[in-house]
Parts: sequence; C-alpha cells; structure tokens
Amino acid sequence: MQDAISEILAKKLTEGQLTAQEQQELDTWLQEPANAGEYAEIMRLWEAAGNVKYEMQVDVDAEWTRFRQLTQHRIGRRRFTWVAAMAASVALLIGIFTFRNTTQTDIFKYVSDNAPEMVVLPDSSVVWLNKNSQIAYRYNEQKHTRTVALIGEAMFDVRHTGDEFVVKTPQHVYTKVLGTSFNLKALADAKNVDLSVVEGKVSFGSRKVNTIVTRGQHATFDCRHKALVPTDSLDRNSLAWHTGQFNFDGKPLSQISAQLGTYLNKKITLPSDARNVAYTGHFDHPTAEQVAEIIATAMNWDYEISDSEIVFSKR
Repeated sequence: MQDAISEILAKKLTEGQLTAQEQQELDTWLQEPANAGEYAEIMRLWEAAGNVKYEMQVDVDAEWTRFRQLTQHRIGRRRFTWVAAMAASVALLIGIFTFRNTTQTDIFKYVSDNAPEMVVLPDSSVVWLNKNSQIAYRYNEQKHTRTVALIGEAMFDVRHTGDEFVVKTPQHVYTKVLGTSFNLKALADAKNVDLSVVEGKVSFGSRKVNTIVTRGQHATFDCRHKALVPTDSLDRNSLAWHTGQFNFDGKPLSQISAQLGTYLNKKITLPSDARNVAYTGHFDHPTAEQVAEIIATAMNWDYEISDSEIVFSKR
C-alpha cells in the first residue's frame, strides 16, 4: 500500500493530475491524521521549491489593484526519482527561507487551469482550487496575519498556528478563521458569495455586516444589498467538485443536470417537459458516459454525447 501511495504522490508532484481512482486512493490515505501531516509537509516543500515568492509592501485593501498583475512562475520539473525530487526541493527551499527571513511580508500566487488543483500554503494549510480559480497568499510576520485573496472557488483546510487567517474576495467579503475546513465560492463578477463550513467555525460577511457560521452550515452574502442571507444546512453536493460525490434525493432533474454539467464541464440538455421530474440517485466521481447511461436507463431515454454536451431525448 505504501509503495502505491508513494507512486501516486510522485505522480501528483511531477505531473500535477491523477486519475479518479488514484485520487480516491489518495483521499482515503489522507483520512489518517498522521498521513495528512506527512503529505502536507511533502507538498509544502514541493510548493516552496516550485513557486517564486513576491514581496509587496501593500495593505490588504490595495492588494486587489495588483493581484491580477502578479505572475506565477514554476520551475521546470523532470521525472526525478522520489528521493532526488525531494532533495532538489529541500535544497531550493533553504535558499527561499534564507531570503524570506529578511522580509516582513511574503506573497505567493497559485492558479488552477481547466481542472481542480491542490496546493499547500507556506503555513501547511491545504487548499483545493476549483478549475479556473486563483489565490494569493500573504503572511505578515510582524502582525502575525495570514491573508488570502480569492477569485473563484476553493476548499480550505486551515492549519491552526495562532496567527489570524482571513480570506478576502473581490466583493470585499471576509472569512476569518483560526483553524477549520470550509468551502468558499466567490466568482469575480458574482452577485453572491457562498460559504459552506465543514469543520470548525468562521466569521463571515463584510466589515460592517457579519455573522458566525459553524460546522454543517451554509451562508450567503448578498453583495448588491450588502446583506447576509439567513444560514441553512450544508448541501454536500455543493462540495462535489472537490469530493466527487453526488447524492440526490427527489431533486428536480433540471437542478441535477446543472450540477453534474458543471462538474463534467458539459451542457446537459433534457426533454422540455421533463425538467421538473424528480430523481434519486448517487454518483461517485462520475464520467460523462456514466451519467448519461444511468439517467437514460432510469428514465428510459436515449442520449448523445459530444465534446461539449450531453443531450437526452425520449424514445
């Protein structure tokens, strides 16, 4: 088992992406606290070696002015052996830390492309970026603050260090935590910012209007009206982009197709008179073919799959 995990970790570092089966094996392995700690340390070393640090003397409110101007740099990585790859990372890390200790503020930027990506922040907090999302991490040693600027959607597993941890969105919505796990969705032009708390509790909202959101709760901030929508229970399907797990219990097919379509990056078209038909079912890291076959079989429909769309039709 350990050899298999080592191969998966090496592939994650050198290639950046895993198959659904490999990701599931890694997620299962990470459920053990000791493994999660070891993994965080390995990824912290690798990320430190692969991301160039930026020093910027700016305050948090001015950060967005230059956030988009930051560029991400990555060193070229060959298929090193496991030991050689880690040795190279540590060697580079020594130089980075030597330089880092001479400054008060460090900024790192991480960007995902057309697929979710996991990164480990310099404080060993783990962040899963949804596709087409980006964060900038800044640590101020004198103020003992960790600040993250987010555009897009991300799942945070924040390491408790005693330093304040704040996530800021383009809408000037703040999520303040010490140590917890939560999902935050804040697209660049979105009218709402959505928070789902998996573990712990956070302060969420604007500087003037905020509330405490705890484990198992979901909250929304209405950016147009500068108001909080009352909290409700967490819908686990909102985390499915990260977990790959969908559970539907009597949900309308229109809602189901929208969620699955986003996950698959495909438009799902239903028969016009079937959008409100209720459906119950479970999907585990589904492919487009699996989704099409399961729904078509349940509804006695035909389907066609193209590069961008799944189209269902009645027989």
